[in-house]
This record gives sequence, C-alpha cells and structure tokens, in this order.
Amino acid sequence: MSLRTSLFAGSALLLSLAVTTPALAQSSDVGIEILQLLVDEGVIPHAKAQEILTKARQADAAKRETEAAKTASTTIDVAYVPETVRAQIKAEVKQEVVAQAKSEGWVAPNTLPDWVDRIKISGDFRARFQNEDFPTSVITNGIVVEGNPPVFPNAAAINRAGGVNIADGFPLLNSTIDRRRSNYRARLKFEADINDKVSVGLRLASGNDNNPVTTNTSFGDYFSKDEIWIDQAYVNVKPIKGLTLTAGRMPNPFYATDLVWDADINLEGLAVSGDYGFNDSLKIFGTAAVLPLQEREIYDDSYLYAAQAGVGGQFASQFGYKAAVSYYDFSNVQSTVNAPNSRLTDWSAPKYLSKGNSLVNLRTDGTTFLAGLASKYELMAFTGQLTYGTGPRQYRLSGEVVKNQGHDTAELLALGLQDSGDTGYQIRFDAGYPVVSERNQWRVAAAFKHVEADAVLDVFTDSDFGLGGTDSEGYILEGEYGVYKNSSVSATWLSSDSIDGLPFSVDVLQLNFNTRF
Repeated sequence: MSLRTSLFAGSALLLSLAVTTPALAQSSDVGIEILQLLVDEGVIPHAKAQEILTKARQADAAKRETEAAKTASTTIDVAYVPETVRAQIKAEVKQEVVAQAKSEGWVAPNTLPDWVDRIKISGDFRARFQNEDFPTSVITNGIVVEGNPPVFPNAAAINRAGGVNIADGFPLLNSTIDRRRSNYRARLKFEADINDKVSVGLRLASGNDNNPVTTNTSFGDYFSKDEIWIDQAYVNVKPIKGLTLTAGRMPNPFYATDLVWDADINLEGLAVSGDYGFNDSLKIFGTAAVLPLQEREIYDDSYLYAAQAGVGGQFASQFGYKAAVSYYDFSNVQSTVNAPNSRLTDWSAPKYLSKGNSLVNLRTDGTTFLAGLASKYELMAFTGQLTYGTGPRQYRLSGEVVKNQGHDTAELLALGLQDSGDTGYQIRFDAGYPVVSERNQWRVAAAFKHVEADAVLDVFTDSDFGLGGTDSEGYILEGEYGVYKNSSVSATWLSSDSIDGLPFSVDVLQLNFNTRF
C-alpha cells in the first residue's frame, strides 16, 4: 500500500473513530488536520474530503441512535494527546507527503522544484500592416523638379557586396514606388535569479536578418520558415545596493529617446549602472559602458565609449521630472580613403549602413565604389521629461537634443563633399496610460523630429521614421487602445522629408495588433 493510500485510509479511519466516540476528540482534530493536509497538498480534491467528512458524521449520528441505551460503563478512556505531539505528527505526515509527491511527480501545489520560482518567462507578439507612400516624381528635361529622384543609392547593399563597379550602376533604395506590406514581431524572454546577487537574461526574437534595429519578419516569401535570433543574452551582477554590472548583449542601459537609439536596439559589451535616492524629490543615476562595434583581426577595432549622468524625482505630489546628459564616443568609425590605386584601407568601411550620413568613396581607382563614413561621431545628448499624473493616467512632455562634436566641416570639404548638419532634436507629448494593459485603456502621442545628416549614426537611430537613417524631419502621430487584457490595437503615422541631401519624402502608416504576457 502506498503512502498516499495509507494516509487516505488513515484519515478516514481517524475521522470515523473520532466522530463516533466522544472521548476521541483529540484524535478527531488530528484526523481533520491530516485530511486538510491531503487537500492542501493536492492528494485529494476538496470535494472528496468533504464527502469523507460528511459520511463519517452521518455514520456517527446513526450509531449514536442505536447505542443511546448503552450504559456509561462501556466508555473507553483514551489518553490525552498533547498539542506538541499533535503538531509533530502533522509535521511528519506533511514531510512524508511532500517527499513522495516530489519523487513520484504528482501535479500538486508547493511541490515544484525550487528553481522554478527563480525563473520568469515573458514575451510579446505584434502583427503589423504597413503602408509606405512616396510623392509622385515630376521630371523635366532629365531633372527631377518635384518628388523623389528615382535613383537613390543603397550604400548598405554596396558595402555588403564588397563594393561595386561604377559602370554597372548602384543598388538602389526604393524612393518612388508605393509599398504595402505586412510583418510580425515575436519575442520570448527568460530571466533567472541565480542568487541574490546574480541574474541572467535570454531573449529570442524574430527577424528577417541580423539587422541591429528591427526584429520584424515580413510576409511574402512563399511561406518559407522564419529564423529565430538571440536578441538578448546577458548577466547582471549587483555587488551592492544601487550598483549593477551588466555584460553581454543587453537591453539599452541609457535613458534616451529614439533620436539616438532605436527602441528595439540591444547593446553588446560591458556596462556599469548605479542609482541613489536622497528622497522622493531627488534621485541620481548614471551609466558607463564599453561596447565593441566592429572587431577586426589585424586592424584597429571600433568601440563605443559611453557615459551618462542624470537626476529625477517627484515634486508637488503629482509632478515628476527626469533629465540626463550623455556622451557617446564612437571610436574609430570614421573611414580612411585608400591611397591611389590601393585597397589597403578597405577595412575601414563600416559593416552596416542605413542612409543619411555623409559618405565618401574609399576607392581611388575611378572605376569602383565602396562607401565609407566621412565624419567622426562624438555625440553629446541632453534628454529630459516632465510628467503629470492623475490616477493611473499620465501626461508627459519629453525631448532630446544631440550634437555631433566630432563633425568637421573642413574635413568634408577636403573630401569634395558638401557641408552637412550635425544637430538633431525631438519633442514629444504623450497622454493616457503609460502601458496599455487592460480593456478600454488608451494612449495618444504626437512628436516632431529633426535629424541632420551627421547628427547621429544613421544605422542606430529610429528605423521607422523616414524608413530609417538621418537627414530627415517631420512629425509622428500615435494612438493605442486596449481591446482585451494585455491586448491592444494601435496606429502610427510618420511623415518625413529630407533636409539637405537628395530629396526623399515618405509617409508611413502602421496598423498594429499587440499582445504580451
């Protein structure tokens, strides 16, 4: 007979004896406690326990009627069971039940391995329809007088090909054909607390490729299977309160808007973050990071050295503020033009490009083209926000200004390029629920953005506004509404025009269905 069966039968027997014999009141308490234990541990359902108890009481009532005439001399005296003994019996029975439940794999509460409580699983899914509208081009005498030019070089494709022959023409970006497309984004994250000082995180995500600023997977490839990428993989160490060391592929540790960093980007390297609160009205925070950008076997590697310091807090009960100054030094990303008829500095061509940054041909043979970054990028950014909260709703005014202090007009002119802008700014207003997680919750937002050609690295800034890159300005309108718990619909309108470079205008409409868990 198994322990579970024995406990079941023993509990029933104790209850039967207890309720039929007044002198067994102490045993009744023990029997009921054991029966309750079996329910708590999931051995038997509550309904079954109640059935056993009811039958025992019914049997007791029937027996009392038939034995009512018996004399008191038939009463059996039972020794008193002390409270400590009863507690010991209960503890021993519980220990045996839990031990057998774990060894036999019973599906019962409080019997799962300890490590399960230290792991958190979360994720999200987004289905999107996107419409991209370009203005109609008007060409007179071979010159584009209105709309986008039909020839817009795709520098990223040029560099992926290792350079192109000029006579063969350049790979082109779409700048004239309206596009309708659908895609999805799926992400699954695991977080585990190793101990009270160390934790790790791992997130898997969809994506057409290993592009650093998007995890969208587009429909329309004849139902081919899609790829899964490691989107995050990092370890956090918290040696003391308020200090965190993070290594690996990590969530962006910097307080910023999408002016410098796309919302989907994850940085790689080592970061140290700290915060300290003097009181509710004054808290300070800071981050320093060393982040490899491009590893080269025999040439100088590219790194991002970054630091940020900021303050935040609450005042006047419903008002909050947050502000930070950041410095981003993208070391060794400026490309070097080859010596005449040489390709020795092709290594300095960036591995990834978007569009907008000032580019120079690294080749000097007159027949081929390989794109290189003409400017240095040493960014100083100022980010801030003011919030006003009324219950769960919040109203927030935020903004960011960035200036590339490494930009040198004389260097560009010496390379035969036109001067380009080195400044960017964004102002944004949000109203509603900060996170739409319940039905009928809502959020709206409006923003204006201005990003000059060399204000930031074009590969890392917002990939939706202007279809990515720099040298664009315009506005953004957003709205989101909760239709179910943790499920919402949203719409975003992004309208942009180029500032200094080739004309490039586009209006983007995104319709989303969002879920999370």
